[in-house]
Amino acid sequence: MARQKYKVIAVRRYSVEDEPGREIVLKIGEPIQPASPSGSWTCPVFLDGLDPDIQYAEGVDAVQAIQSAMRYARHALDRCGLPITWLGQEPGDIGLPLPIDGPFGLWFQRRLEKLVDDETERVGEIVAAVVKERAWKKRGR
Repeated sequence: MARQKYKVIAVRRYSVEDEPGREIVLKIGEPIQPASPSGSWTCPVFLDGLDPDIQYAEGVDAVQAIQSAMRYARHALDRCGLPITWLGQEPGDIGLPLPIDGPFGLWFQRRLEKLVDDETERVGEIVAAVVKERAWKKRGR
């Protein structure tokens, strides 16, 4: 597919661990409105340094097209098999979390969101307790 011009609205640069100078650049383009009211919006996604082609994510509106573009980028970067890093994080932590949605309706989505929130709070409490314990032991020396 030939590269088409599109307005870039978001850019993120990734490094590849153990390959100094190698960079993968995620570019997300402005969503393109469909020609007809019944058509899907599309959002260009380009992974420069990984895929030479522009991909197009679809959605029922511009917001969903952007969400689809981010989901596509996440999956493409995960599938590439490279130890990709962002902002010095561990390889694979690329800052594109998958949204929590489910095929079983809003009640199921809310239940999953609550499980994630509860687990995040629980782990946060554990980390705070460990930090407090370490600080207490340091003072006790």
